[in-house]
Amino acid sequence: MEIMISEKGLDFNVLEKEIFRIGCEFAAGLMEQVLSNMDEHIKNTRDKKKYRHKGKRWTSLKTLMGDVPYGRTVYETKLESGETACVYLLDEALNFNTIGKITSNLAARIAECTSVCSYREAAKKVSGMTGQTISHGGVWNVIQGLGKRLSDIEKEQAEQAKADKGQGEVITPILFEEADGVWINMQGKDRPKRGRKCEMKMAAAYDGWVKDGKGRYRLSNKVVVCGFEDTGAFMEKKEGAIAAVFNTDEITVRILNGDGGGWIKAGLTDADVHFQLDPFHKNREITRKVKDKTQREIIRNLLSEREVDLCLEYIKGIAYLAEEEKEQKDLLGLYEYFKSNKEGLIPYKERCLKLPEPPEGLEYRNLGTMEHHVCDGVAKRMKHQKASWSKEGASNLGRILCLKVCENLYEAVTSLSKAILPERYAEDIEELLSAAKAPKKDGSGYLYPVRGGRPFAGSFMTNGRKAILGLLENRDFSELNYR
Repeated sequence: MEIMISEKGLDFNVLEKEIFRIGCEFAAGLMEQVLSNMDEHIKNTRDKKKYRHKGKRWTSLKTLMGDVPYGRTVYETKLESGETACVYLLDEALNFNTIGKITSNLAARIAECTSVCSYREAAKKVSGMTGQTISHGGVWNVIQGLGKRLSDIEKEQAEQAKADKGQGEVITPILFEEADGVWINMQGKDRPKRGRKCEMKMAAAYDGWVKDGKGRYRLSNKVVVCGFEDTGAFMEKKEGAIAAVFNTDEITVRILNGDGGGWIKAGLTDADVHFQLDPFHKNREITRKVKDKTQREIIRNLLSEREVDLCLEYIKGIAYLAEEEKEQKDLLGLYEYFKSNKEGLIPYKERCLKLPEPPEGLEYRNLGTMEHHVCDGVAKRMKHQKASWSKEGASNLGRILCLKVCENLYEAVTSLSKAILPERYAEDIEELLSAAKAPKKDGSGYLYPVRGGRPFAGSFMTNGRKAILGLLENRDFSELNYR
C-alpha cells in the first residue's frame, strides 16, 4: 500500500497492476483447486487392484495466470512386461504434453512475442502482460522446444509424402510455388570460414488468390517452410508440408516462381512444373545492370512483347558497344542471367499453357509474393536486428515465423500440447467456476462477492490475500481512506 500511494494520492497505474496481480493469484488458485478435485476424483474411481496409491508428488504448471502448484497422486502399477512402474493418472487423464510444464496458451503467447522482437524483449512483454514471470533464457527454451516438435512433424510429413501417404485433403488442379533465400549472420561452429552469412532457404505454396475486398487479395491455403538443409532434404521437407495440406494426386500443373537459383530449379525435371523468373528479381537486375534509362525501357518492352531471343541479342549487342569496362561487365552479367533463365522470362499467364479453370471463389493472378514472405517471415526478425544465429536456433525460430506468415501460429502451437478434458470432469469444473463468480446476495442486481462479509472467507489463501486481510482487520471498507 505504501508503494501504491504517492504524496499526491493514489497512483492508479500501480493500483491497476496490483489488482491485475491479485486477480491472477485468484485465477491460479482456482486452477489449483480444479486440478486437486480432478486428482481426488481419479483416486476414488480408479481400479484399486491395478493402481496402488503411493502418496502425492508436487509440481508446478506455468500458466497465463502465473505458477500453479498442485499435487498429483502417484500410483504403482505393473506393466504388461511384468515390470513395476509409477504413473500419474491425472497427467494421463489430462493428456498433458506441455513444453517444460508451460501450458500451450502461454507457449503461444511467447511464440507470438518472439516472432516480432528479441528474446529479452519478448520476456519483458510476456511478464508484463500475463501473471507469469519468465526470463529471456526461459523464452529461448520454449522456442527451442516448440521448434524441435515442429521439426519432428516436418520429418514425419516428409516420410509420408515419400511413401505417397500424405494426409492433405484440399483438392486443387494447379499449385503455385515460390522460393527464395535470405542470408543471415551465423555464429559459433556454424559460421562459415569466409564471411559470416549462410543462406536460409524459404519456400511457399498455395492454390490461388481469394478476394478480400476492393483491390485486396490473400493467398489461399498457404504453406511456408524454411531451413538450411541441402537441396534434396529441403525439397523433401517442402513436399511433405504440401502433402499435409493438399491432395497431391489431384494436382496436374505446378507454377514455380523464383530468382533462378540452382536449388530453386531442382524440381524442374517434372514436365508438369513450369518455371517463371521472379518479376522483382528480373526488374531489379535490369535496373542494376543497365545504366542507360532508354536501354532499360527497350529491354522491358521486348520482354513484354515476348521477344526473348531479340532481347538477349540486344543486351549482348549493347554490352560490346559499352565504353566502360564495368558497364560492359554488368551487361554481360545480365545477358548470362537472362540466358540461364530463358524459359522463365515470360510470365506463365502469357504463355500458351493449358491451365485448368480456377475453382469458384479463387483467382489465378501474377506471381511475385516471395519477397513479402521473406521480409515478414525471416528477414525482419532475423536479419535486421544485428543478431547472429546457430543453424539449429535459427531453424527453430524460422519454423515459428513460417507459422506466423501462414496466420496459424496460435492454432499450431496450442495443438502441440492440447489437453482435452474428459467429459466426466465437466460437472465438477462447472460447479467450481460457478461458485467462484456467484454473488453473495440473491435478488436483482449484482454485488461484489466480498461485500457484507470478510473477503476471501472460506477460500484458499495467498500472500496477496493475507496482506489485504491484514489491512482490513476489524474495519469496514467505508472506513478505508487513502491519505
